[in-house]
Amino acid sequence: MDRRGRKIYRTRAGNRKRRAQNFFKVLFMLIILAALVFVGYSVAKPVYKYFSERSDKDSSEETVPWTPPVMPDDTDSMGETTDVPDETSGAADDTAADGNKMDFSAYQLPETALISESDLKAALENAKGSGYTAVVVTLKAEGGKIYYKTNSQMALSAEDAVVGNMYAGQIAGMIKNAGFTPIAKINLLEDHNWYGEYKTGAYRFEGSTSTWLDDSAANGGKPWLSPFDTDTQSYAAYLANEISGSSFDCIIFDGIVFPNFRSSDLNYVGAIVKDPEKYKTLISITDIAAKAAEANGASVMATVSAGEIIGGKSDLFKPAELTVKTVSVEYFPSELENTALINGEEIALSELTAYDKATVVFGEIKRLAGEDMTIVPAVRQTDFSQADFSETISAFMDLGFSSYIILG
Repeated sequence: MDRRGRKIYRTRAGNRKRRAQNFFKVLFMLIILAALVFVGYSVAKPVYKYFSERSDKDSSEETVPWTPPVMPDDTDSMGETTDVPDETSGAADDTAADGNKMDFSAYQLPETALISESDLKAALENAKGSGYTAVVVTLKAEGGKIYYKTNSQMALSAEDAVVGNMYAGQIAGMIKNAGFTPIAKINLLEDHNWYGEYKTGAYRFEGSTSTWLDDSAANGGKPWLSPFDTDTQSYAAYLANEISGSSFDCIIFDGIVFPNFRSSDLNYVGAIVKDPEKYKTLISITDIAAKAAEANGASVMATVSAGEIIGGKSDLFKPAELTVKTVSVEYFPSELENTALINGEEIALSELTAYDKATVVFGEIKRLAGEDMTIVPAVRQTDFSQADFSETISAFMDLGFSSYIILG
């Protein structure tokens, strides 16, 4: 397979074409404005509410040693990395000796790398030479901790939620200066913070202002952000805009899930979580966050679980309905069932080699996704032996995936 980087072509207009181009630019802008009006209140309100919170961001430079895993021998010859070129510059050539193509190979830094500038500097320095072309940083983690200085008033209303000491633009700049493409990850709903005086954004008991918890308070029960809540939607839009406007090339939206509701919880929270089409609310909040990020020119991804897709349990993976068409599929082999129904045939996954298992699972996911959806596999190297890790990456490449992420 061809590993050459994506080519970006320049376009140049001669003086004789300028009038025609200007006419079509005006016409195109009118069409876009009409489309935005048509989109409607449900998506527009959370996105535009973001701008009421937005304020200027700062940027400066300041950073415990950490070493990323080295890429497998058959993929570590992809070449040195450079800053991602803009649409008017030449594309970086990430072609390996055997000609195979990888759009990007990304490593996700541990959250501890964002505690201080010195920590991030050390992590990026150690990542150099590892063979990866992009770096993923978790700016809002599972649980709700925020690892950068945000100006969101909702975030600042939660006690100890904001733990980062650097602005998002500073983080992105340091990643680019180290020679990597900066990718940010935001967990949208697996958030257990108490926001504001009235517990903004959380699930509530039906017909009440009381906050629902995932267990009893005595057992340490926690709130969750609800995708049905307009404050949650606005919060997602705000963070997506703030981060994408800080020079991050791509935003990954993670944690787009419902809590594991028990039967009693369904009765407490009520009709909204009993609705068999409640999954559409997850698609909606993903779309809200994506539009906010895309407004700043960032590309977007949504995270789903390979095991849930194969088991038919994913609420988000609805290729015909999901508007975000690039999906990061997290693959944890130990969490797979021993057998799976693959294209109508029962397959004993537990009896397969690492290569064959990845081929079967992602071959089925690729089939289900169809031609309009891009799949980006994501794995933890610590889940594999070195040999199995190399075999798994080889399977991804042989299936034609152009990018993958190694989770920290």
